[in-house]
Amino acid sequence: MSRSLDTRNKVLEVAEREFATYGYSGAHLQAIAEQVGVQKTALYYYFPSKAGLYNAVLHHMLETLRDAVGRGIEATGTHEQRFIELLDELDALLAEHPNYSKILFRIFVDRSPFDFETSQPLVQELIGQILRFYRAGVDAGEFRRISARHFFMSLMGAVFFHYASDAFAAAVLGVDDIFTANVVRWRRRELNELMTHGVLTGPGKPEGSGGRDGD
Repeated sequence: MSRSLDTRNKVLEVAEREFATYGYSGAHLQAIAEQVGVQKTALYYYFPSKAGLYNAVLHHMLETLRDAVGRGIEATGTHEQRFIELLDELDALLAEHPNYSKILFRIFVDRSPFDFETSQPLVQELIGQILRFYRAGVDAGEFRRISARHFFMSLMGAVFFHYASDAFAAAVLGVDDIFTANVVRWRRRELNELMTHGVLTGPGKPEGSGGRDGD
C-alpha cells in the first residue's frame, strides 16, 4: 500500500470515530489531523472539504454494509440458513465496527451534509437486496408472509439499535461492555432466536397479513 493511500485510510478511520462521537457539527478537522499526525491543510489533499470527508466515511460504511448483506443472502443453503447467515454477518460487522451504528443513527437526527444523491444507488441496492431476499423466502414457503418493508425496518432496528445505544444497552443487560466477545456471542444468539422465531414458517405459526398492501 502506498504511503498516500495509507494516510488516506488513516484519515477515514479517525474521521469515522470523530463523526460517530461528536456528530458532523461537533467533529473538527484540526482534531482529526492531529490524531492522524498531519497538518490540517494536508487533509484537503485527500478530501475537498469537511463535508467531502464526511460523505467519504458514509460511502465506505455503506459499501461495507452492502457487502456484508451480500455475503449473508448469497451464501449456500436454504432461505432459513441464509437468513441466519445474514443476521450473523450484520451482527459481526457492527460488533467489529462500533462506530457504524452510531453514524447511521446520526444521519437521521443530525443536521449534516449527507450527499444522498451520490449514496442513493448504494442505499437502494442495500434495501433492494434485503427486500428481494425476503420475498423469495416467502415465495419458497420458508418465511411468513408479512410486510417485506416492515421486515426491513424491524431487522435494521433490531440489529443496529443494540450497538448504537452502547452504554444504555450495557446497563439494560447488566454488563460492563457490550463489545466483549462473550456479550457479542450472547447478543447474536438472542437476536437469531428472536428474529427467526418471528420470520420463519413452522407448525402453529400464523401466516401473517402481509401488511396494508401485502408488501
